[in-house]
Amino acid sequence: SGKLGTWVGTQRTYYRLTKEGKSSTMTDERVRQLESIGFQWSISNVTQIGKTYEKKWNVRFRELEAYKAKHGHYNVLTTSGKLGKSSRMTEERVQKLESLGFQWSLSFGDVMRGGKNLEKLWDAMFH
Repeated sequence: SGKLGTWVGTQRTYYRLTKEGKSSTMTDERVRQLESIGFQWSISNVTQIGKTYEKKWNVRFRELEAYKAKHGHYNVLTTSGKLGKSSRMTEERVQKLESLGFQWSLSFGDVMRGGKNLEKLWDAMFH
């Protein structure tokens, strides 16, 4: 993951663009080099990846429940860690979060009411 994962994804994108006859920095030599080490141009085990993502999503969901138990609200700041950053949101997940009373957008006032005061907000962000 991280920089290597981004690079791998970029190589796959460039390869696909080349196969589609579009402009790309992928060369035949690079294709040969990558294939010589067994590089896969597409991810064949999408089911396994989906299961892994589902597990991670459920871990974050449980963290959100624990956050509510500790702080009394779901107003998690994105600077508070991984909670608050999501993707691949499904309708089922939306309903699950909304069943907890999750708020999809926050104003500063929402955060202040949830955190009660600036000191708690500061603590939530920096401790």
